[in-house]
Amino acid sequence: MEKTRITASGADVPLVSLRAAVAGSGAAALNAAVHLKRLGVDDVAIFTERMGAGVSANAGSDKQTYYRLDPSGDSVRGMASRLFAGGCVHGDIALVEAALSLLEFYHLAILGVGFPFDRYGSFASYRTDHDELARGSSAGPDTSIMMYQRLRDEAALLGVPVFEGLGIVDIVATGEPAARRAVGLVAMGGPKDLGGPYGLTAVRADFIVLGTGGPGELYADSVYPPGQTGTLGAALTAGAAARNLSESQFGIASRRPRWNLSGSYQQALPRYYSTSLDGSDEREFLADFFPSREVMLLAQFRKGYEWPFDALKVSDYGSSCVDLLVYYESAVRSRRVFVDYRANPSFSGAPLSIPDELPAEAKEYLGRSGALEKTPAERLIAMNAPAYGLFLKNGVDLAREPLEIAVCHQHVNGGLCGDIWWESNVRNLFPVGEANGSHGVYRPGGAALNAGQVGGLRAAQMIAHRHAAGEAPSDSEAEAYIRAALEARLLECRRALSSEPMDWRDERQRLKRRMSSALGILREPSIIERALSENAEALQRHRASGVAGPEELRDYFVNAELLAMERCFLETSSLVLGRIAGGRGSYLAGAIGDFLEIDAKGRASALRGPKIEAMALDETVEVELSPDGRPVARVVGVRPVPEEDAWFERVWREHRDGSVYGTA
Repeated sequence: MEKTRITASGADVPLVSLRAAVAGSGAAALNAAVHLKRLGVDDVAIFTERMGAGVSANAGSDKQTYYRLDPSGDSVRGMASRLFAGGCVHGDIALVEAALSLLEFYHLAILGVGFPFDRYGSFASYRTDHDELARGSSAGPDTSIMMYQRLRDEAALLGVPVFEGLGIVDIVATGEPAARRAVGLVAMGGPKDLGGPYGLTAVRADFIVLGTGGPGELYADSVYPPGQTGTLGAALTAGAAARNLSESQFGIASRRPRWNLSGSYQQALPRYYSTSLDGSDEREFLADFFPSREVMLLAQFRKGYEWPFDALKVSDYGSSCVDLLVYYESAVRSRRVFVDYRANPSFSGAPLSIPDELPAEAKEYLGRSGALEKTPAERLIAMNAPAYGLFLKNGVDLAREPLEIAVCHQHVNGGLCGDIWWESNVRNLFPVGEANGSHGVYRPGGAALNAGQVGGLRAAQMIAHRHAAGEAPSDSEAEAYIRAALEARLLECRRALSSEPMDWRDERQRLKRRMSSALGILREPSIIERALSENAEALQRHRASGVAGPEELRDYFVNAELLAMERCFLETSSLVLGRIAGGRGSYLAGAIGDFLEIDAKGRASALRGPKIEAMALDETVEVELSPDGRPVARVVGVRPVPEEDAWFERVWREHRDGSVYGTA
C-alpha cells in the first residue's frame, strides 16, 4: 500500500494505492478481507464510514438464523434446488451458495461464533422460513453481531488496515460500457480526514470488494440501523447492473429499538393493540377481524416461524394477515400499534386462558418448550431468555411495558448483478453481502448470512487467482480516470456551496415516506407512477439547490444517490407489476380494500381472499443506467441449476490449469 497525493482542479487530494480495496465493514466485507489475506493477497485494506455501524453489527431477531446444509444429512443439489425454487434466482449461483455453505459455517464456528452443538460435536439444526428441511442454525438473537465481532478480530489479527470515516461517493471505472473495469474509489468524510479538500480521499485499487450493505435509508418504516444508505447508486453510475430490485422482505419489528420480532417473540402470544396518536382509544384490533379465537391465535403463533410478510399466507386467515392488519392500523389509519407481553390476548372481551384455549399446534410447541406460563413475558423468558434479555439490555423491560411496532422493511433481496464468483458486469468489482442481488422472491430465513459469507470467499478466490496471474490495469490509466472523477466531484462541491441551500433532512424524509407508501407490502401502479413523478421533481430540486456548509456535502450527495436508487426501484417494480397478478413474495398487488373488508367505523372486519394468479418466478428484471442517467430495465430468464460432472480427475485438472475460474 502506498499513500501519495493527486492533484485535481488545483486541489491536492490524498491517494491510497493498493492491490485490493474492501469497501464496507460488515460480516460479508470482513470475510472477504480475511480470505484475501489468507489466500496471499497481502496488499488489502478496509474503507468504511465506521466500524460497527452496519446491519450485521446491529441486527437480529429472536434467534437469528444462519442457513446452510444440514450436517446430519442433506445434499448440495437439494439445498440449491430449494434456493432456486424461491423464484427469480439463477440456479448456478444457488448451487455455489449450497456447495460452500458448510465450509463457511464451519469457518465461523472455528472463529468462535457460538453455534450450538451436542456432547458428541454435532451441530443442531432447525427448520426456517421458506424451507421444508432443517437447514437453520443460530447462535442466538445476535448471530450476525457475533459474526461481525469474530471476523473483525480475525481481520485485525491478520493485520488488515482500516480507514474509517470515509463514505464511498464514486466507484471509478474505465472502458466502454460493454467492457468496464473498476480501478478505484472516491470517498468522502469529515473535512479533517486525511487532509483532503471537503474530506475527499481517492483510492486506486486493482480489485474492489463492495460490501456496503443495502439501502435501508430508502424507507421510513425500516428495521435497518439509522443512516444505512449502501452504495448501489454509485455502482449503477459506474456501469454496474442490478437485479430484482422489486423484491424486498418486510416483517413486524419494534420501532425503538429497531429489532425483528420473529420466532419466540410471536410464539409467546403477546397481546396486539392500537391507540390514537395521543394514546387514547386502546383497541385489540386482531379480535375484530378473525372469525374465531382459535384462528386468531393460530395465525399469531405461526407468525413466529412464518415471520416475513408473504402474499401467499394471507388467504384463509393465514399468518400474514397479522402483518396486513398492523399495516392497516398504522399506515392507513395512522394509529400507533403495540405488542404487549404483560397480558394475554383477548377475544370478544375475554382474555386467553393458558393452556386450555390454545390451538393444538401452539399447545404442543409451548409445552415441549416448557413455556406454558401465565403471561407472554413469562412464556418468552421460559422459551428464549436471551430474546427477552436483548430488550432489557436496550432499556426495555417487556414484562413491564408495551413495545411499539410497525411492518418494517428488513432486507433488499435484490442488488447488483454478480456471476458465480460474485463479480459484477464491471470487471474486478465484486459486490458481496446485501449489495449483491443473489436472492429472489422467497429467500429461506438465514440465506442472506450464508450468501454474504460465501460471496466474500468467492470474491477473494477470484481476486487471488488474478493476483497470482499478475493481472492489473496500468497505473497511468487508472489515475487519469480517478483524477477525472475527483474533478467532477470537486466541481459539484463548489457548485453546491455556491447555490441556495436546501434542507437535505426534509428531502430525505419525503423520499423515505414516498418509498414506504409506494413499495411496501401493498403496491399499486398508480401510486408508483405518482412516486416516479415526485422523484423526478425531487431530483430537479436537488440539482438546483445546494448546502449551507461543507459539513452537509456528504449527506447532500447521499440524497442524490438515494434518489437515483429510488427511481431504479420504482421502474423495476412498475415493470414487475405488469407481469404478475395478485402479488408475490413480500407484497400484494392492489389497494387495501381489495384484501380487507372495512366496516362503517373504519375497522378491518373480514378478509377478501387475494387471488395470486401469476408470479413470473422464472425470470429476473435487471436494470442499468443509460448514459443520460435514466434507468433501463429488461427481463432476463433465470439459469437452471447446472448438472455438473464432478469426476475427480477432471475437476483436479481444471483446478490445476486455472480453468475452474471460468464463469460458464
